[in-house]
Amino acid sequence: MYDVLIRGGMIVDGTGRQRYVGDIGISGNRIEAVGSRLDGAAIETIDAKGLVVCPGFIDVHSHDDLAILHDEELPFKLRQGVTTTIIGNCGHSIAPMPDDFELREGLRQYMEPVLGRWVSASSSFGYSEIIDFYNDIVKVNKSVNVGALVGHGPLRVRVMGFSDARATTTEIKEMQRLLSNAMEAGALGLSLGLMYVPGCYAGEEELKALAETVRFYNGIVTAHIRGEGDLLLPSIREMLEIARCTKVSMHISHLKAVGKKNWGTIDEAIEMIRAARREGIDVTCDAYPYAAGSTTLLSLLPPWVLQGGVQGVLSRLANNEIRRKVHGELEVQGSDWENVAYITGWDRVILVSSPSHTEFEGFSVAEIARNMSCTEIEAYFRLIEVNNGTGTIVIHHMDERDVERVLAFEYTAVGSDGLPSTEGHPHPRLYGTFPRFVSKYVRESEILTLEQAIQKATSFTVDRFKLGERGRIQIGSIADIAIFDYDKFEDVATYEKPKQFTRGLRHVLVNGRLVVHNGTIVGEHPAQFIRRCTN
Repeated sequence: MYDVLIRGGMIVDGTGRQRYVGDIGISGNRIEAVGSRLDGAAIETIDAKGLVVCPGFIDVHSHDDLAILHDEELPFKLRQGVTTTIIGNCGHSIAPMPDDFELREGLRQYMEPVLGRWVSASSSFGYSEIIDFYNDIVKVNKSVNVGALVGHGPLRVRVMGFSDARATTTEIKEMQRLLSNAMEAGALGLSLGLMYVPGCYAGEEELKALAETVRFYNGIVTAHIRGEGDLLLPSIREMLEIARCTKVSMHISHLKAVGKKNWGTIDEAIEMIRAARREGIDVTCDAYPYAAGSTTLLSLLPPWVLQGGVQGVLSRLANNEIRRKVHGELEVQGSDWENVAYITGWDRVILVSSPSHTEFEGFSVAEIARNMSCTEIEAYFRLIEVNNGTGTIVIHHMDERDVERVLAFEYTAVGSDGLPSTEGHPHPRLYGTFPRFVSKYVRESEILTLEQAIQKATSFTVDRFKLGERGRIQIGSIADIAIFDYDKFEDVATYEKPKQFTRGLRHVLVNGRLVVHNGTIVGEHPAQFIRRCTN
């Protein structure tokens, strides 16, 4: 007798092979049988006739590091059909934190707009030891599996504070020791946030040394590169050189070209990756299915202003001479940093979370400047100050044709890059990435077949990030499964009303147990912490 029997579904098995109608028998947490007409009874039978049955989606790029500790169901993921989320991206993770309270608070202030609020009143932000964080992930009830990267940011701050100096040999060795601890605890790899503090200060020697440590453990390095506009191509070239020299597996996060004058350069970026792969460099990328991104208010500042974290920024803006200098730098494109606001335009930078002044949420910085009767840059400074350095923005800086090209690229995985804040208006990708990927780019635009799309969102990521026996509908695989109505599966979340759940999702199984039944979350918590598979 099976525990669960799924009958008559249109099976898209995650391998890229042609879909077929069949049954799936599940015993325990594994798929025991797959066939056209399976014999035998089951404790739970699901009629999937007319529905797509596929592996559960894997969000290769999330920021759910805090959400997984405080929200057992993660409904914004489950209701998309996501069964595994990968945390620790863009150099941000909540371990290993420095022991120094001020440094720890500095990281909290800087990372909260990305990761959400730390709600524990009984302890300081994050975890000193990575193994303690991973053990807590194991202990908490959860409906979505979790895999974790370790962020470069906490490693560097723990060793060097928020200094913009190049790391010494001794400091690099200490970062390598901390990274080794994380890899031995089961981390999937290292994430870099080279647009953010403190990653933007890291030099070639430091990055290569850390990549060598990851390579020793057969892990992966993911990179939010230094620039995605004017600096897109040299930023990719930097990562390819690190991969070439160290032989590490490299993954470019949310590949895109920002700023109208850079639209179309994505073709050259893709060709760079293809050429590197022909050379034997192991490099891939991911993307989200939207032409707008989302990040922190502070990320638009020149890197030198960010030294010392949020408090360093606020103290510099309080100095009129420095304030005028920063204003001047934001008026022109920098030669050695990516001035995203300049190449995009303040009219396309939308404030979506402003805890201290929610009345500004949903308006562009250009509109807010008119309301304040000041320059756009001055309005930006004031928003930073009134929000004490917090707040998030959505930036409409991409071309839809570039988005299509990246998603169609054979070495692209799918990730939401969602920021799980309960405040303001989060980017709709938090709620809608995977149904939008299927509805817009398979059903409507037809740039991918359903088989190709499902493979990108499942087995491709499993193999790339060494997640074990997941991501395929085949005998012996772990039964993480999504079942949806293909014609009705679509995102509902919008930029104006982002907190809306997917239509057309019927059932989700995680480790063989139903967690969504007939579109309703049932309160089961069978999910696991997935350590890097070493086989």
